[in-house]
Amino acid sequence: MWEETGGELDRRLVRVLDVEPDLGADLDPETLSCAREELLAPAIRLQWATNRGRWGPTKPQGHLGLLIVTGLLVREVRLLGSASAEVLGEGDLIRPWGVDGESTLPVPAEIFWTVLLPCEVAILNPPFVRRAGRWPEVLARLTGRALTRAQAQGLHDAVTNLKHVETRLLVQFWHLAERWGRVGPEGISIEVPVTHEMLAKLVGATRPSVTTALGHLAERGLLIRDSAAVWRLAPDARESLEPMPVQPDTRLAS
Repeated sequence: MWEETGGELDRRLVRVLDVEPDLGADLDPETLSCAREELLAPAIRLQWATNRGRWGPTKPQGHLGLLIVTGLLVREVRLLGSASAEVLGEGDLIRPWGVDGESTLPVPAEIFWTVLLPCEVAILNPPFVRRAGRWPEVLARLTGRALTRAQAQGLHDAVTNLKHVETRLLVQFWHLAERWGRVGPEGISIEVPVTHEMLAKLVGATRPSVTTALGHLAERGLLIRDSAAVWRLAPDARESLEPMPVQPDTRLAS
């Protein structure tokens, strides 16, 4: 946790609608100009590589959340010897002290946060929230960011239930490519420095099975690791995905 005041943090003020223009997409030009000047928020760089559990403002009451301005984070949930993870980046809204913190369950669950790429977050604190109340269109867009994350969790569940690890990896990388991919002559480059172990947590598999599956995909030229931080999806990788037929639930037919 950090203090709201103090000089120990690398802190600056940002115009939220400049770092995230999509939040002002529903405003007319004159209103947008005014909102850009008014909607300021302090932003800090995360000074740690990995953090466990809850973190954020020391007194988070009234805070809307933390808006990721730059960089990549991984949120990992560890439960009963297993782990699940999600990649978060620019534009995602998080609340590490609340719904993103550790939950109360019958068995211990731990949350770990890892910085993949240098990360800066804007603190949507009470002064920002009060000013943003003048523009409900902006607040609606921020609410949409939270709902998008919820929908992404549903996709994550679907991916981890796919039968083959190779298929899970291809679908996961297509999902990553939608946000962080760059199209080139040899395919889509994705700068997300994830290890085999982290990929296993993203797709709900073991690390050895992920390593084996990545080897098969590389042999087929579908998914290749260009460097420690860059992966490349082949142009025809999408065609290799054949949807599995959904079996009807016979319980509903009776």
